Amino acid sequence: MKQVIKKIGLIVGLFLFTFNVNVKAAENWRIQAHLPSGHTVYQFMSDWVDGVNVMLGGRLTLEIFPGKAIIPPNETLEAVKMGIIDGDLTSPAYFAGRDPAMPLLADLIGAYSNWFEAATWCEYGGGKELFQKMYDGFGAQFVGCPNAGIESVASKKPINSIADFKGVKMRAPSGTATSLLKAMGASPVNLSGGEVYSALEKGVIDAADLSDYVANKSLGLHKVAKYAIVDFHSMPVLSFTVNKGKWNAQPKDIQAILTMAARDMGTQINMRQLMLRGPAEKDDLDNHGVTIIDWPASERKKMRAMAAKIWEVESKKSDFAKQAYDNQVGYLKTIRMLD
Repeated sequence: MKQVIKKIGLIVGLFLFTFNVNVKAAENWRIQAHLPSGHTVYQFMSDWVDGVNVMLGGRLTLEIFPGKAIIPPNETLEAVKMGIIDGDLTSPAYFAGRDPAMPLLADLIGAYSNWFEAATWCEYGGGKELFQKMYDGFGAQFVGCPNAGIESVASKKPINSIADFKGVKMRAPSGTATSLLKAMGASPVNLSGGEVYSALEKGVIDAADLSDYVANKSLGLHKVAKYAIVDFHSMPVLSFTVNKGKWNAQPKDIQAILTMAARDMGTQINMRQLMLRGPAEKDDLDNHGVTIIDWPASERKKMRAMAAKIWEVESKKSDFAKQAYDNQVGYLKTIRMLD
């Protein structure tokens, strides 16, 4: 009897030990985004996290936080390295000051005409490898680079060509977007996103480079800017990075789940954006007197050629910027978007 009890005790002990090991193995990763919780893309990200957690089966749990919830958006890369957060899901454009190559990697202004072209560059054209090379210095694993689609411009004036930009006062982020707009004849104005509606309403600006069509409408820009230039010039990358030590500690199957899920994120976001955009455009056309402008391929090609000159200027700022430039120009030639 004593031997039986002893064996039972040993079995129970082994079970409890195994249970405790499993409990300790389960982790919770805090992932901060750069967007506010009310933004449509953040809501898509949140749904994506829920789906990933189902696939992870409790062995690892992701928890997403909106921009500024834990750390300022432009500091998340260092926060990942320090362990303040476990990962970020953000626009690398926030890290422009870290390396001159970042503007070329985060948003190659004027380059792509749809999300799929940009996603293909990242996944199969060398983009992920370039990002990882940069992020190695920050102790971060670059998991993936989906994007939320190409942005649109809300305008109070019809802008049907490059020539129509002459004299247009336009809200734009600093950097290569400003350089391109100046080259086309516009007068860029740097304003925060929260100031755009009022600035358009009061005539401080004539147009705004802010976000995608659906997000612009959600901000009410269709009420004060009756022209929408769709699928225009900017398509920022969304980078998903995690602390390298924590990444390396995960088994290969979890790493594979996260890698494949990051690739699918862009597909999910853009399909959902498409479902929202059709009704949004119809409502603007039917009920708000908005005119939708879609530039012809010939005009986009001219803009891309102007943008390419700006990329070349940026490429001279560091050896790594030159690598980023050569890589993307080579890719654009491969898919016949540049001669």
